[in-house]
Amino acid sequence: MMHENFYRATIYDAGTVEYMKALAFQKKMHDLVNEGLKDDTFIFLQHPDVYTAGAHYKGDLANAVKINRGGYMTYHGPGQLVAYYIINMKRREMNALDLIKMIQNSVIELLANYGISSAPMLDEKTGVWAGNKKICSIGIGIDHFTTMHGMGLNISTDLKKFNLINPCNFSPEIMTSMEQVCNRHYDFNEVKEKFISITVKNFGIVNYDRYDSIA
Repeated sequence: MMHENFYRATIYDAGTVEYMKALAFQKKMHDLVNEGLKDDTFIFLQHPDVYTAGAHYKGDLANAVKINRGGYMTYHGPGQLVAYYIINMKRREMNALDLIKMIQNSVIELLANYGISSAPMLDEKTGVWAGNKKICSIGIGIDHFTTMHGMGLNISTDLKKFNLINPCNFSPEIMTSMEQVCNRHYDFNEVKEKFISITVKNFGIVNYDRYDSIA
């Protein structure tokens, strides 16, 4: 088991959401979770095209949003499943590395369901890799006891969009997707639902409220 206790949570299956709206909602949920006024919150969505830059990125920000996660520049867009984790680590008695590993293991379990072999990587390569290509990027931020941000899994992402940047400080050619690996189409909502189920199990969520949009 990946957990020792069971927890309540709130899950938002939010569809497609503009990045700045989702970021504002994350911050709102973060404050509530951090203050103990709300259960841990998981947000699943996809974004219209956007580039975001983490704490390690020092380059031009003219076309990117600077945010308080680890890592460098990355791309979010249609066909990429994004999951945000608003987790009170003090309540769960865990640290940032514990969370990253839980995310990685959940993604690896999901991909295995589709016959895709993958492996976790840490440090500069943090994420999940299929062979020598990166299929899932992970970057979290922590303020007080509670995390923000999370992961982006490329399902049917237009990988050409990575060509405008050095994603996660790598060459754009390093990125891949489920569709590229297996040369077949995947239903985004089906993959998302399977990943939500895996997340509920692996994070020890015994009861949760689920919403189909964010305010």
